[in-house]
Amino acid sequence: MSLDILKELLLSFNWEYRITYEDKVYCSPKYFELSKKNISENVFKYKNKYYIRKEKIIKIGKSNCKIEYLEDITNNFGKILALKKDKLTGLATRENLEDYIYKLKRISTFVLCDLDDFKKVNDNYGHPVGDQILKMLGSIIISNIRKKDFAGRYGGEEFLIIFDTNDVEMVKKRIDKINRIFNLKSKNLNLSFSAGISIYDKNKTIAQTIKEVDIALYYVKQHGKNNSIIYNKKLEKKGID
Repeated sequence: MSLDILKELLLSFNWEYRITYEDKVYCSPKYFELSKKNISENVFKYKNKYYIRKEKIIKIGKSNCKIEYLEDITNNFGKILALKKDKLTGLATRENLEDYIYKLKRISTFVLCDLDDFKKVNDNYGHPVGDQILKMLGSIIISNIRKKDFAGRYGGEEFLIIFDTNDVEMVKKRIDKINRIFNLKSKNLNLSFSAGISIYDKNKTIAQTIKEVDIALYYVKQHGKNNSIIYNKKLEKKGID
């Protein structure tokens, strides 16, 4: 196969491409335009259409040819997105959340939130009301974090939020604000949540960070609830007092 035939073949599939061959780069007219807005890893949006970037290495003559191409996935993107979102809360699913955090390389602040006395709500008002409360909190979280932050339903009434910052004090203020909004919107049910906060950086593992937010959350649960606290090593002893 020649380079010209390869170009024609890619365009016949409506795939915009970037070809690297013998130290030269060849691009289709729309490749860079379509690849400007990255909405998630290897997924791009352009004029209400969605594209996924794929790569292949093929041989042309005796040389390797690297092909990067953008495939239109608009018709299937809704289905793909639905699999990654929790149907009730609108946040990421546990699976999608874990996929995100275990690929995480940059410094971030983790927050683990857990609704206070949620079992009493389900027992007193029924699970449909409980579901509406979870849905409401999910909506409040989405409205009060930035696009570069990430939030998911960790399990049951637990939510994990990853803030793209190392400013833990700012994160604490934001979480406390979300808690106040949640309390106000829950009206006479007087709902709240407890939260543990910790920084993830190159000096610790994801598992370590999850353990730290869990310890901080447990401390809040044992000391009055309806609050958030930033992890420190002293909490490990205080939490079991």
